[in-house]
Amino acid sequence: MKANPLEIDPHGRKSGLRRLTWKARKEQHRRTVERVPEVVIKVQGGGKTVADVRRYMKYISRDGMLPAVDDQGEKIAGKEAVKNLQDKWDMDMGRGQDKLHQSFNLVLSMPADTNPDKLFVAVQRWAAEQLPNHEYMMVLHTHETDPDPNPPKHPHVHIALKAEDRDDKRIHIRKATINIWREAFADKLREQGIEANATRRRDRGVSKKAKSGAEWHIDKNFKDGKLHRDGTPYEPSKAQAARFAEATQELREGTVKPKPWEAAMQARRRDVLRSYKADADRLRDEGDVELAAKVERFAAEMPPLTTERHEMQRAIKDQVQERLHAQQTKDLSGPVSP
Repeated sequence: MKANPLEIDPHGRKSGLRRLTWKARKEQHRRTVERVPEVVIKVQGGGKTVADVRRYMKYISRDGMLPAVDDQGEKIAGKEAVKNLQDKWDMDMGRGQDKLHQSFNLVLSMPADTNPDKLFVAVQRWAAEQLPNHEYMMVLHTHETDPDPNPPKHPHVHIALKAEDRDDKRIHIRKATINIWREAFADKLREQGIEANATRRRDRGVSKKAKSGAEWHIDKNFKDGKLHRDGTPYEPSKAQAARFAEATQELREGTVKPKPWEAAMQARRRDVLRSYKADADRLRDEGDVELAAKVERFAAEMPPLTTERHEMQRAIKDQVQERLHAQQTKDLSGPVSP
């Protein structure tokens, strides 16, 4: 039996990546070196109670003001229609109330210049393919319709996804799941004429993980000097504060050593560079000299590996140097004896 060229790679099942044909891999290289936009899929938690799910569906639809679509492609318009859909899900019978997620909140997005209508069609087709036995509700948000007080400029689609499918089986969203979803999402976008790519961070030379949606908003509001509704200022997220304290302690104690995951990052970078070199050599052998050169240049220009810990420690050292320089300047410009 001939193998499907897009099946899960048997040597990389944990990643969920597909085994691409050489033709498909060349096309992916083209998109990568040309910096084609990468698709974004985020799982922003979910509701553990019926009330949580109701709040989220109410929020993304602006209490029924924004048109929504369910898993059957039916339009859900109006406050009463949203409530009826919630009732139809029969979440009161779900297992693990208050302990297990009754739903998951997904967000699929692309850059600001993406056609929102085509994006929405792509997401609908993606969901029909990837979530065929699940109930969900999706809503398109643009800069003009997003209910957030500080709406992002890029169009995105929110999906309230019921955790249990029609056979009462729970969905488990893992890293491999996201990888498969991203590749499928990019496919659907390209079918709509939207340039889209879905590669691993390591293949793009990105070494830092993205922050969670909640942590990103907290830290952004802190940096922007925004205030809570009660007038109190935002503070860095607890997770970031803990990481900063650890980075500071290491500098004080002189115990800054590579972490195990940083050694793993170095090993993955070497693998990526070897892979790019092998593909560039093959492209050149086939006569595609231009793409081969672009692949080599892309690999050579990858930014150095870094982590948030490294950046924090560099910032701390820079602050210390600035203070020492300021003190030395003050001492030199002190009063001169007559």
